[in-house]
Formats: sequence, structure tokens, C-alpha cells
Amino acid sequence: MKMKLLAAATAVAGLSAPAFAATQGTPGPTSTGTVTINATITPEVAISDLDDLTFTATQLQTALNTGANAQQADDVCVWSNNVDGSYYLTATGDGAGNAFTLTDGTRTLAYSLGWRFGGGAVQSLTSGTKSPRLTTTATAPDCGGSTTASLLVILRNADIAAMEATTTYTGVLTLLVSPT
Repeated sequence: MKMKLLAAATAVAGLSAPAFAATQGTPGPTSTGTVTINATITPEVAISDLDDLTFTATQLQTALNTGANAQQADDVCVWSNNVDGSYYLTATGDGAGNAFTLTDGTRTLAYSLGWRFGGGAVQSLTSGTKSPRLTTTATAPDCGGSTTASLLVILRNADIAAMEATTTYTGVLTLLVSPT
């Protein structure tokens, strides 16, 4: 019985007392001791430098006259403290089912999204779907005052043609950046 109690007490003591690598100084004219300092951080990300986007009447008129789509870009800062600079992006709109839409209160206008990172090709984004692994070269949460990616918002020509004149269409896009 005494052996079981002693074993249990030893196990509890071992779990509750952390092991320190500190050395203690000894009394004398000088005394030296050492401590080990540890620091650990969780995976962190940041997105900043986001701007509201406005498609002007002139831009939309040009798209209609040329048969082209209209596009707006916003250069942004994305930072990740992952060793490889990796992050994931999930975009959601404020339309029905989180769709990427603009509305005038009655009618809706769909838009599509792209994400250019690292000067590479554009990654298409689907509402509510986590992107494939993306990377950033930023070494600080503010990207050192520069940008590392571009958000691309595209209005299709056919959707522009369906817009009612002198009506403002608005919507909110949410960009969720995660480290894993």
C-alpha cells in the first residue's frame, strides 16, 4: 500500500512541477546563475491595405461598348508567420447563400473574384470555399509598406448590360485569411 501511495505521489509531483534548466549561483564575492528562456508563437496571419472598390459609369460604359468585362483590382498586404509564408483565403459575399453579388435592393448583379499572389497566375475564388495553399513573401504584418497580392473583382459584360441606369448596386465582400 505504501509503495502504491509513493508511486502515485511521485507521478503527480512529476506532472505538476516543470523541469527547469536554470542553474543557481553559489555564495561568494560573485555569483553566477543561468536561466533558459523559451518563446513559442501560434501560426498568425494578417490582411491589410484593403480599399473599397467603385466601378465608374465610364468604366462600365466602355465595357458595354467593347463587349469586354469590367475589372477592378485592389493591391493588398497579406502576411503569414508560417515558415513557408503559406496561408489560405476564404471569400464570402453578402448575397443569398454568401454569393458574390451586388444589389440595388431589388435586382442583383453577380461578380466573380480572382486572387493574384507572388506575381503569379490568378487563382479563382469560390464563395465560402477555402483556397488552395497560397504564399506571401511578407516578413512583417504590415508588409513593410508594400503589397503582396491583388484582389480582382470582375463584372461580366452581360451582367453589366442588365443593370438599370442611374441605380447604385452595392455589396460587401469578406476575406478570411487563415494560417492553416
